Amino acid sequence: MDKNECKAVVELLSVTWNQAIDASSITIKAKGFWEYVEDLPYENVKETIKHMGLAGRKWAPRPGELRIAVLANMRDEELPPEPEEAWTVLQAIGQKIYSGTYDYEKPHPVLAETIKRLGTNATALTTNSDRAMFVSLYEKTREAYILERYGYDSAN
Repeated sequence: MDKNECKAVVELLSVTWNQAIDASSITIKAKGFWEYVEDLPYENVKETIKHMGLAGRKWAPRPGELRIAVLANMRDEELPPEPEEAWTVLQAIGQKIYSGTYDYEKPHPVLAETIKRLGTNATALTTNSDRAMFVSLYEKTREAYILERYGYDSAN
């Protein structure tokens, strides 16, 4: 991507999320976004922004979020669920196990790793303090996964 394309990215972001922006703000924002997207193909970035907008995302992505989404899209990978969603999936798995059925979908690798770290009683977690502990561990595991998969040390 070149710098003019990066400005076009910022303009697309502002239009997609209905943010009024003047020319000087576009230049300033483009400089910030450039640090995160300069090595990504413009068409992939544009496509990802359109997907995010059409999916009903409430707020425009921050530069790092956009980078992660573009790389995941390019690799056809699913991003790890947000902590609240992961907690809900864990609860559903626990309910199936305790009802004697094991027909749940394989969880995302980040959730699977978190469950592994929590040990054999992971599916028995139910209280608010259990959730807080789970979310704390899950967020650390998710952050490490994202940095490993989508950080600057990972190859495009």
